Amino acid sequence: MKILKIMLIFGTVFSYAVGPTKVATFDRSLWGESLSTQSSFDKASRYEILSYVRQIINTNLSTTTVLKKFVGRKNVNLSSVQKWKKSTKEELLQNFQLAQKTCTTSNKFSLDLCKKVNSWAELSIMAREYTPKVNKKEWYKASQTFFAYYLYEQARLAALFPKITSEIDKLDASEVQGFNFEDGEFLLTFDDGPKFKRTEKLSLLLQEKDIHGLFFVLGNNLEKSLKVHGKKKIKKLYNGSCVGSHGFIHKSHQRLKTWKSSYDKTRALIANNNLQNTPKAKVWFRPPYGQRHKKLISYLATLNDTVMLWNIDSQDWNRNLSAKKVEDRVVTLMLLHRKGIILFHDIHPKAIKVVNVLNEYREQKTISWVDCRSFE
Repeated sequence: MKILKIMLIFGTVFSYAVGPTKVATFDRSLWGESLSTQSSFDKASRYEILSYVRQIINTNLSTTTVLKKFVGRKNVNLSSVQKWKKSTKEELLQNFQLAQKTCTTSNKFSLDLCKKVNSWAELSIMAREYTPKVNKKEWYKASQTFFAYYLYEQARLAALFPKITSEIDKLDASEVQGFNFEDGEFLLTFDDGPKFKRTEKLSLLLQEKDIHGLFFVLGNNLEKSLKVHGKKKIKKLYNGSCVGSHGFIHKSHQRLKTWKSSYDKTRALIANNNLQNTPKAKVWFRPPYGQRHKKLISYLATLNDTVMLWNIDSQDWNRNLSAKKVEDRVVTLMLLHRKGIILFHDIHPKAIKVVNVLNEYREQKTISWVDCRSFE
């Protein structure tokens, strides 16, 4: 795809704090098939992976000049993008092979895209040669647009890294992104709370569905909630789930001079009220916007705490996305990545609606939820 076309799609790029003006989502009903069985889930996964592969091979990101035009930034890190692209190719090949595990001649739902591929080159050839059937043309058009946006989102984060850190890459081997989970495993995480009534409603849903998610609380919100509702109610609020730190205030901890006190204050609120619910009382830390520095990571290590990032961003905070669009985005990225950490926000109402729908896949045994209480 030509750079000019991509730029016309994305339009003006705002500052990193608010992210790109366009985000990837599309109407999943265009797929026209259910995802109710493992074979049907895998089939859809193969198609979405191949769609993304086609965007990657048709997009030139090989020089600093074209990268600047693509992401709309004057200062870019080409080597970071090349590293991201290499790891992405490896992931997509592995995921495509995993999605072929239900390719059998006895199953009518899993015959498509079942030719064995052993390399990125072979997967690229398959993507170039793929032509959608009549009943898949509308889906394919929408999917290609989705992955044009998603490629831009990811390449932009990589181009800014590490000057502006994010979830796109690790600063240290100890950090967790979700890519090393087993196939089909996903961890639900929720940022920015507590917002008592909304958090309570979500927590009750998780308890009802036997889901054990991880809440990354803002210290100032937790402190206020403890004063208003008391320790017992807050403990009950997170019953069955785990609590990690999101810092005391929602500001970039890469630039925040008081990052240490921000972390210490929030950690103390969590630990003193015994909210972690994790092995060895570990406190996971999710830096706001994923922005952090190596000194912070080293400090966490002295406390046996660890940074947890994510690899599936729901964008549920985005006012331009309805709950249905958030759902469609998350499902598409679950089909693409096949494993990982999903980022939601318990202060927004969309998470409740989307999680309720996503749990149907667990009930159908096409995915499983990671239990935060046993995750180390």
